[in-house]
Amino acid sequence: MASDVERVVKLFQMRETQEAFGEWIVQLARKIHEKPEEVVWFFREMRRREERDKKLEEFERVLKDTSPEELFELAVGEAESAPEIGESTEKLLAEAGRKIEKFRRIERKLKRAGVI
Repeated sequence: MASDVERVVKLFQMRETQEAFGEWIVQLARKIHEKPEEVVWFFREMRRREERDKKLEEFERVLKDTSPEELFELAVGEAESAPEIGESTEKLLAEAGRKIEKFRRIERKLKRAGVI
C-alpha cells in the first residue's frame, strides 16, 4: 500500500515537473519571439550535436592507430551498410542550410536572453 502511494506521489511530481517545464518553454519562446516547438527543436538539436561531437572524438582516437588499408576497409563497409538517400544533393544542402540558419538564429536569441 505504501508503495502505491509513493508511485502516485511520484506520478504527480513528474506531471508537475513536466507542466512547469512546458510553461518555462512557452515563456522562453515568447521572450525570444519564437514558437515553443522551435525552442524544443533547438535544445534537441543541441543535444544531438553534442552526442555527435563525442562520437567523432572517440572515432578520431580509434583512427590514430589504424593503418590506411584498415581505414579503407572500414569506409567501404560503412558505405555498403549506409541507407540509400533518395533526395538530390542540392535539396539536402538547401535544407541543411535552412536548419543551420534557424539554429544560429535561435542560439543568438537565447544568448541575448542569457539562457545559454
